[in-house]
Amino acid sequence: MFTAGDLLAFGFTDDLVDRIMRFLDTSATDLDGSKPDAVGHTAFSGAPASLACATDAGKAHQHVVEAITDMVTGLHTYHSSLDTMKRQAHELDQTVSTDIQRLIVRAEDCAATPTVGAPSQCGADQ
Repeated sequence: MFTAGDLLAFGFTDDLVDRIMRFLDTSATDLDGSKPDAVGHTAFSGAPASLACATDAGKAHQHVVEAITDMVTGLHTYHSSLDTMKRQAHELDQTVSTDIQRLIVRAEDCAATPTVGAPSQCGADQ
């Protein structure tokens, strides 16, 4: 798992990640709206070979539509992955920061001079 510091080391600032995610969203929206026109049954004339060509063009058209759908799905998946990576990095940093703060408080408590009313609870194993 990455920390926010790791992301920065790779050159991924929060702003850059947000800009990439916006780009992926915009690209997915643009691509989703760019369905190719269908090929008419008689687009190449009414001759038997032309009708067969139109049938093949129709099959190719369907493959292109499916490929566009797959690309849109892929762009959304990249967006989601980047968002998850950024969120997890910040969550890890927050967890580590909280743990360090807890250890600092504990160390300060252990370093305090014990009194009769508040004896030290720190031992060599703590």
